[in-house]
Amino acid sequence: MSLPFVVDRGRGDPVLLVHGQPGLGRDWQAVAQRLADHRLLIVDRPGYGRSAGATATIEENAALLAALLRERGAVPATVVGHSYGGGIAIVLAARHPDLVAGLVLAGSTGRADALTGADRLMAVPAVGEAVSAVGLLALGRLLPALRAVAGSRPGRAFDWLRASLPDGSYAEVSSASGRRVWRSFVAEQRMLLREIAAVQEALAWVRAPTVVVSGTWDLVVPPSVSASLAAAITGSEFVSVARVGHFLPRDAPAVLASAVHRVEQRWRAALRSLDEDAGA
Repeated sequence: MSLPFVVDRGRGDPVLLVHGQPGLGRDWQAVAQRLADHRLLIVDRPGYGRSAGATATIEENAALLAALLRERGAVPATVVGHSYGGGIAIVLAARHPDLVAGLVLAGSTGRADALTGADRLMAVPAVGEAVSAVGLLALGRLLPALRAVAGSRPGRAFDWLRASLPDGSYAEVSSASGRRVWRSFVAEQRMLLREIAAVQEALAWVRAPTVVVSGTWDLVVPPSVSASLAAAITGSEFVSVARVGHFLPRDAPAVLASAVHRVEQRWRAALRSLDEDAGA
């Protein structure tokens, strides 16, 4: 399986940005702007965007990203994962601890209790494919109108709606890429159900400094699930962002950039402590 397409730009400490399901590397644009002093590796995961080849499992995604980091000499890197990409980041950190300086998990999957009835339905052969296809197509067509309504009305209910709706790039992914994105989405739903237990087990093996970020309005990965994920990672920090939903890279980029800086500081402090112990 070939390595995923990556935009590798900038200089400084490396940061790997891993998008969700569905998604594209450019979903990280607002975060990337706040990390201009870093070397950024922004991938299109297998099955999406400019990456060639078939959809990969969570374990395969983690292995491919490990190979990418090694090939590019971008180690150790801070890995930032959103949603499904967070599950991949967890496995990457657990399986390849020498490659990961820190983790930032944004609305991340990682625990079996985050899976809903809808997740299980979309993983059912034939039925799940039909449900996913209809859902992606409908959302792609309705999204512009829904966002226009939400953007033109004041009030908490419309603030919630704006935070809950994906942006225009999601509509593009959902419709313009069509059949390929649909197949990738369905394949990843099945993989998620098969692999979620392994991802949850990997939490105990994460040793990198970690920040888990959750939006209080997240309907995809509820805040309680994110909090339990943080509790399962030794020494992790949990950050709750008010009035933000699941789309943290879009709606809370400054929070995610700040989290990157904090895990980097903790990693450097751990290195200094090791050096001091070695010199004692």
